[in-house]
Amino acid sequence: MNFFKRGLLSITRRKGKSLILLAVLFILGNVIAGAISISQATANVEESIKERLGTGATLELDYEALDSMEESEMMNLEIPNLGEDLINQIGELPYVKYYDYNTTAFLASEEIESYNPMMEEAEGEVEMEGMGPQFQLKGVNYAPLLDIEEGKSELVDGRVFTDEEIENGTPVAIISKKLADLNNLQVGDTFSLSNEIYEYSESGEEEVLDSRDVPLEVIGIFEPKTVNSDTENPEEFDYMDMDFQNTIYVANELVSQEMEFSVGDMPEYEDYYVPFFVLNEPEDAEAFEEEVSPLLPDLFIVRHASDSYDSIASPIESMSNLSKYVLIASVITTILIIGLVVLLFLRDRKRELGIYLSLGESRMRVVGQIITEVLIISIIGMTLSLFTGNLLAQTVSDSLIDNDNNQSEEEIYYTEMQTDLTTEDVIDAYEVNLTGDFILLFYAVGIITILLSTVIPLIYIIRLNPKKIMM
Repeated sequence: MNFFKRGLLSITRRKGKSLILLAVLFILGNVIAGAISISQATANVEESIKERLGTGATLELDYEALDSMEESEMMNLEIPNLGEDLINQIGELPYVKYYDYNTTAFLASEEIESYNPMMEEAEGEVEMEGMGPQFQLKGVNYAPLLDIEEGKSELVDGRVFTDEEIENGTPVAIISKKLADLNNLQVGDTFSLSNEIYEYSESGEEEVLDSRDVPLEVIGIFEPKTVNSDTENPEEFDYMDMDFQNTIYVANELVSQEMEFSVGDMPEYEDYYVPFFVLNEPEDAEAFEEEVSPLLPDLFIVRHASDSYDSIASPIESMSNLSKYVLIASVITTILIIGLVVLLFLRDRKRELGIYLSLGESRMRVVGQIITEVLIISIIGMTLSLFTGNLLAQTVSDSLIDNDNNQSEEEIYYTEMQTDLTTEDVIDAYEVNLTGDFILLFYAVGIITILLSTVIPLIYIIRLNPKKIMM
């Protein structure tokens, strides 16, 4: 009779001990299955959320380094500017799909009214005096408009810029739909902003020293898609929405011309650009940062859109870390417990094993029989725990998420790429599923753990002396 058949007979004849081993494996299998299930679910969330955050990257000051500086260092600090040449050099790297850099100016207007949701609620009773310039003139260098290309905004009417308009600073603009509706503006219409230079007296009163009109033709109308208004407190989003709706896209050259008028003869003035790079793949982020970092001036760093994941995913991250510790602990515990249980059972079968060896059975075949017995029971126990462990993971993770989420207020985090995600979005993306990858990983971890747990019993079998046993 071969050792495999002997193993099957041994399992059926020793039903009590087989059931004990099965029960131990079932309990430990639940823990391992739950830990792997949570670990895979958190990994899927991270992949999904980072994909939603996009592949954007920007260059910004290292504010942590600035905060750590002494006051004397800050007094003598000169922060360098990111020039167009450097931005274009970085934009030509093979990791970059497309890029843009923006400069901004804030202008007022007596001809058109700015969008203000608080004004709508107050039915015109609120005065807007003393609030300063209401419109953000956002310069762009990428003619197709990066926000539209990335799906942050939707072009609902008209067109985007041409390369010639960007290069020449042609006075054409793309405005928001709410701003257009509020002022009855359509594609082809012209409106005027006012670039004013103020002087403030000691009493705080402002006086307009000079001003000039900035006429703009509407060539396109966009609708922002980045502000989430589905919340119990929509007023929290009013200011964010107002900023988006009052943004007017124009060419960088046009903004530069207006800034030059505002600063007059100030010799040290330079255009300040904020660059945005959209990478080809999320996997390019690390290589992009390694290549760009040496090119940057001091105190500048690369910031990726996906960096905000850690800020909004604290409940998921805490579960991910916990599941790793539980998995490691459960594997070690399984190796020790199963190893000791099998060893105790083998001591009761010492005479049986001695007979096999005395009859000329090789030690390797005896070892094969024991491994067969353990693996058969293990596979049955693992299969049973596969489903219950998955349900356990769902129950435990729901409880942990609720506890963690209730301890902190919901916040919205905006990346430099204007992507908004909340902790609630991350939690909604979390889902424990019984997938094929999970099943394969669970059986792989389980079988390897069981094989490692048989090391102690195998040493016991190898050291058996059949002559002493049979005496």
